[in-house]
Amino acid sequence: MNVIWRVSGYLFRYKALFFLTLLMATAMTALAIAVPQVVQSVLDQMFGENHEDAEGMTTVLTQGLLLISTLFFAREAFNCFRIRVNNVLEQKVILDLRRDLHDKLLDLPVSFYDRRKSGDIASRVVEDVQNVERAILDGTEQGMVAVLTIAGVTAIMFSLEPTLAALVFLPLPILVLMGFRYAKASRKNWRDVRETSGELNAMLVEDIQGNRLIHSFALKERERKRFLEISEELRRRNLRTMFRWSIQSPAAGFVSSLGVVAVVGMGAYLLKIKPDGSSGFTVGEFFAFLLYANMFYEPVRQLVSINNLLAAGKASGDRVFEVLDHPVDIRDAESPIQCPKGPIEVEFKNICFSYPDRDEIIDGLDLTLPPGKVTAMVGPTGAGKTTLANLLQRYYEVDSGAILLNDVDVKDIELAQLRGSMGVVSQDPFLFDASVADNLLLARRDATPEELENALRTACAWSFTQDLPEKLDTMIGERGIRLSMGEKQRLTIARVLLRDPPVVILDEATSSVDVATEREIQKGLANLLESRTSLVIAHRLSTVRNADQIVFLKHGRILEQGSHEELLNRPDGEYAALWRRQGDIITEASLAT
Repeated sequence: MNVIWRVSGYLFRYKALFFLTLLMATAMTALAIAVPQVVQSVLDQMFGENHEDAEGMTTVLTQGLLLISTLFFAREAFNCFRIRVNNVLEQKVILDLRRDLHDKLLDLPVSFYDRRKSGDIASRVVEDVQNVERAILDGTEQGMVAVLTIAGVTAIMFSLEPTLAALVFLPLPILVLMGFRYAKASRKNWRDVRETSGELNAMLVEDIQGNRLIHSFALKERERKRFLEISEELRRRNLRTMFRWSIQSPAAGFVSSLGVVAVVGMGAYLLKIKPDGSSGFTVGEFFAFLLYANMFYEPVRQLVSINNLLAAGKASGDRVFEVLDHPVDIRDAESPIQCPKGPIEVEFKNICFSYPDRDEIIDGLDLTLPPGKVTAMVGPTGAGKTTLANLLQRYYEVDSGAILLNDVDVKDIELAQLRGSMGVVSQDPFLFDASVADNLLLARRDATPEELENALRTACAWSFTQDLPEKLDTMIGERGIRLSMGEKQRLTIARVLLRDPPVVILDEATSSVDVATEREIQKGLANLLESRTSLVIAHRLSTVRNADQIVFLKHGRILEQGSHEELLNRPDGEYAALWRRQGDIITEASLAT
């Protein structure tokens, strides 16, 4: 019920449209209820004791049919208007839900995405939002119409013949019990369907993103098998849900028909026998009552089917509100302060940090990044190098200790300003499916063409962008697929240069390119790092030998710290040993070629 009430809150943002839809539905119900009354009047005039002659009967029948046709036409006219209003309301609510969900996804911390598949998240935004909205809106509207129809028809049936009306209610307890049992059983089924659908979407996104790897490693059969397994599971779960409904719906129809049978039997009896020996129950009343009995059971069965609709909607709603209710652990302080201006000193003070369900990654680390200087961080995989960069940007919160920018705790700085003061070039640069210029302008929307050119030249990227078919207006594809890794890296460097941040983070910026491309990128990086507080994370020691200070990190602790020459002068040190190993590898590679 919580999901229903919460989505209803979105509906009530548009009260006028919502109540207009209900008004149209009410009008349709009233017109439908009026039809049996006309049928009763026509039949009683044609077959009653004072029935008309042949000519009069023709007139009565013609007028009756015209009136019934008019009622049906008016009903469908209201229905046409209702559908249009309903569609407008539906799309407004879907837009609001999707917007809120997307806004929440933008606010959620990186840790949220660490534990979820992107395809499943996309499935919640696209499919689940639509499912829950349609279920609640259609369920609310249909439920209101059903209740109004039941109330109106019940009143008329008791006014016509209380005995027959009581017979109509006999199957009702069975129908209600069946509906509750079905709803309880179907909730889990629908939840399983939505979860499996999310898995299938996640797998499709993975296959699309990893298409080249699939071809490279000849994994088509493996992925086809995975796809079929998940699709088969989704098919089974859908069929399980449909199978329950295939039993529930006909069973409800059969139970309802027993009520109609009882009405036919007792109604036929009442046509002939009354306490005074006369026939006070007319043919018109009998036919009208039969029509009303059918009209009574139809909304009752509809209420049962709404249970199915709401169960499906609740399964989707749970997935939507799981995201909307997820806490945003990293947010601005109550009174955030401005990010320090000018040269920035970064200080890590006794930092401790661990990921959920994992041992401590950073253990009591103290480190200062001097303003305008380059600090390189090296060490084995899993030492905590990238984690420190993420902590500096507040993608995660430290367990204890503090990170300071010019003696100001990063927790006190406005998040947008904190992250805006940093430029990041990572191992896998992200570019949007847009033009070269649009990707650069993300850093600063008001940049002039001259500033774009200067940034590209400084990043050693101007030459290749001028060779593109439409130069800076060339569309580069999803994640920059139409560019080489080296070209993407240089565009990323140009983008950071355009932002002109006081702090720069390079996270394995050249690890995925060849030596020749690395030389080109290094030229751009040298320009980028000049006069900025820089943290350079690297595995290749040759790329950081000119750093002002080098930190060797292992198991979340600093083992060694100093310049390249100082660390090499410690022959038994970890850095010197790693330098020798990498030198041997380079020598062997050179001899092999």
